[in-house]
Amino acid sequence: MTEFFQWIGMNYEWAWFTATLAGILLIALPLMLAVAMIIYADRKIWAAIALRRGPNVVGPFGLLQSFATD
Repeated sequence: MTEFFQWIGMNYEWAWFTATLAGILLIALPLMLAVAMIIYADRKIWAAIALRRGPNVVGPFGLLQSFATD
């Protein structure tokens, strides 16, 4: 990939730096996105398992939230 950046006009040092940074980003960004999606799915699954009642369901203005036991 360094050759490509040299071909578009960068000197060797900047081409190496840019190629290294691009390589790191090509690995890190999909990995971080996958971790975020797994965490989101995990929280959605555990929320569905818990079946908790929210404040919009238990009493006026959610005032009975502390006493909801389901």
